[in-house]
Order: sequence, then structure tokens, then C-alpha cells
Amino acid sequence: MLILGIDPGLNTTGYGIIDNSQNKLKFIEAGFIKTSVNDSIENRLLRIHKELTGIIKRHRLDAAALEKLYAHYKHPVTACLLGHARGAICLACVQNNIPLFEYAATRTKKAISGRGSASKLQIQQMVLNLLNLKEKKDMPLDITDALSLAIAHSYIMKINKIFK
Repeated sequence: MLILGIDPGLNTTGYGIIDNSQNKLKFIEAGFIKTSVNDSIENRLLRIHKELTGIIKRHRLDAAALEKLYAHYKHPVTACLLGHARGAICLACVQNNIPLFEYAATRTKKAISGRGSASKLQIQQMVLNLLNLKEKKDMPLDITDALSLAIAHSYIMKINKIFK
């Protein structure tokens, strides 16, 4: 099963693809989609949509996992901009018939580390260990956050199968 994890952002959207066939986690691909603050919001959203669509078309994905929107009352504009990016991501998935699953950051952290309050650096280290990746400098937080969503989805689906 190929799973795409997506850490949404208007400036930087991280993505990571894993394969969890044969009860093993295997790293396939990861990267990020960057947009320029000098571009219009429409062009930034179009870039996210187009690049993500290209990623989806290169792989035969079985599912995508996206971080749920979390909005802090002190930063409503940030939440709104993030919502736009999430909309472009959701559209790319539905247009390409990829089932999309959403997880709260705390749920993902708990699935990866056992603690919903784990730091981003702790999650990064767990992801690197789980996927047998060595170089931290090649995996910025946007990417390891995306990979953590894909890994968490694989764990959650496995648990759901057991308890059905």
C-alpha cells in the first residue's frame, strides 16, 4: 500500500510517500512544494495543486493522509491561508481518486511516538529511525511531518483491521 503524507502550508507544503507492504515501512519519495510570497495567492494555490497532481500521477497511491486544520485564536489569518492550501490539496486528491484521511497533529504524534505532545524534533527522529534514514539534514521538518502522517495512517489502518 502506497501512502502519501502531506504537511500543508501556503509557503511550503511537505510531502512523503511510504510503502507499507509486507508489514514493513519503506521510504519511497519525499520533498516539498515551495511557493513565492511575491506571487498572488491564486498562483500559489495553482502551483501546489499542479505539483501535487504531478506527484500523485507518478505513483499508484492507495491513500493520502493530511494534517487537520488547527487554528489558534490569535492567528486567524494564518488558519485561513492554511485552509486555502488544504483546499488545493483536497482537490488534487479527489480529482485523482485518492482516498483522503485527516488526522490531528496530536493523533499523529501519538501514533508515531506514543505521546501526543511529542516535539517536532522527537517526531523527526522517530520517522528517521522507522524508515532507516540516516541524514537529518536531508529531511527538514516539513518532510518528516508529512512522512509521519503517512506512517501514522498505516498504523491506524492496521489497528482498524485488527479490531473489525
